[in-house]
Amino acid sequence: MNELFAWDLPEDFADGCQTITYWRRGRPPGVTVAGAICRPVSPTRIDRRNGWAGADAVWHIPEGRLPGPARPGDVLQDATGRRWTVLVVSAAATGRLVLWTRDWAASFSAAQSADVEVAETTQGPDGEPVIHWRPYLTGVPIQFHSSQSQTPNAEGQTPTYRVLVVAELPSRTLRLKTSAGVLYWVDRVERPGLPGHPAVLYVHPITQDVS
Repeated sequence: MNELFAWDLPEDFADGCQTITYWRRGRPPGVTVAGAICRPVSPTRIDRRNGWAGADAVWHIPEGRLPGPARPGDVLQDATGRRWTVLVVSAAATGRLVLWTRDWAASFSAAQSADVEVAETTQGPDGEPVIHWRPYLTGVPIQFHSSQSQTPNAEGQTPTYRVLVVAELPSRTLRLKTSAGVLYWVDRVERPGLPGHPAVLYVHPITQDVS
């Protein structure tokens, strides 16, 4: 029997239950769900030895306590404040949902975060367009995955970076502001192939004050 699901007997749930907050993908606000059980998944692959330990967990949740079916891309927050993204959903014989989840913030090798800002354009006193930046998401987990070739633009030759971002992003003009205060233009967004996985952003640093 698969060790992840070998503990589906009711007596295995007598201890360790906690209350979580559950958000269905694209349908805020969240709901409070009692009686959830979490089982961490130990890293088994070589690529999880650096930065992946403790990033995956299997959650068992009473099936009738969610406002609709669970699906990949949903998010739950545990009693300690960690946020887990649902990747796979299955049902157990005990009437509980079994959710394979990942804490993307913990899975990234470097604990980095950024604010996502969107551009809003208004008219200036002479009718010229004026761009204002509005916060869209704050404290989003990110990881700079690789550096691409130098990219020519209005600011000169600047490096383009490939960045993983755990967020659903609008089809708008965007920029990133890292926790260190560095600004990056978002040149292109690749949507994730599977719900619950990071988007890929291609960005370059802003070398002049455009705020």
